[in-house]
Amino acid sequence: MVLVFVLGAVTSMLAPLLRRSGPASGVALAGGASMLIFLAIAGLVHSDPRQGLAAIDANRREYFFILACEVPVLILALVSAKRGKKLFWVAWGIHAAFAACVVAILIWLEYFWHW
Repeated sequence: MVLVFVLGAVTSMLAPLLRRSGPASGVALAGGASMLIFLAIAGLVHSDPRQGLAAIDANRREYFFILACEVPVLILALVSAKRGKKLFWVAWGIHAAFAACVVAILIWLEYFWHW
């Protein structure tokens, strides 16, 4: 699951590099967003009861957060392939803000949260 998350996030973050090749950047952004949406749906459907109720609840909130951020990115990226670059940059900005939030949480948990 971590590999799918990293692959989806990196694909979407590198999408502006394909901007000169036509709609390929919108397709790359939509592909990365769809990977993250697939991950969130799979996580919501298959929760492991051995984790405990608190972990299941925390994971469910995180998966809903991923869906709330990435569904608009997917829609805007698909529309931007035909309509223009402003929608692409709005979608990429939403995804960049989501990625920055995830990175900030990972840094906080790794370096500042003590057991």
